[in-house]
Amino acid sequence: MENMQNHIAIPNTTSSTIKLVQIALAVLGIWLLLQAWVYTQQQGKALLQQQSSQLMRETLSALSHTAAYLIENDQLDGLEQLTQHIAASPYLHDVVVYDANGVRMSWSEGSSPARLLYGPSHSEQLQAMVQPITKDQQLLGYIKLSLRLDASVTPVAIRWQQLMQQLLAMLVLAGVIGFLLRRGFARLSRQSLRLRKSKP
Repeated sequence: MENMQNHIAIPNTTSSTIKLVQIALAVLGIWLLLQAWVYTQQQGKALLQQQSSQLMRETLSALSHTAAYLIENDQLDGLEQLTQHIAASPYLHDVVVYDANGVRMSWSEGSSPARLLYGPSHSEQLQAMVQPITKDQQLLGYIKLSLRLDASVTPVAIRWQQLMQQLLAMLVLAGVIGFLLRRGFARLSRQSLRLRKSKP
């Protein structure tokens, strides 16, 4: 009985505490990495939305000159083609061209009254962008675009999300590899220690 009691391992309180601290630090590190990943993803989406808005404003200004030429020369078919061409952009929900009195001259599919498009009941969040159509300082009409605020629907944003998912997968893989390497080195250390003890 005395021999059995002598062989019972006494737990090492210091070693257990160190292991708990290591586990806590590892969990904290994983949480910080995930928070950084979420923050980076959100910042990327906001940047893409800002860039798409700026790009649309510049494009809208350039298109107003083309629309002015078409309206001035009564080329309504060309104006219709221009409207449909602009509306084909994945960044836009709809496009409407008005005359100087606010009467619709050309519009794309999905256009609706403002209270329906930009109200809280609409399924998609949109931003209205309006550009006057002028020729020699004479007002000929307006172009109104509905910009999609959900950046995730754009091709660039989809690619960005794919890259972020790949980055998350790489982080997880790096964590798994680090865990396996740590276990492997720990096992090798124990085996090396046993070999040293077994030598005479």
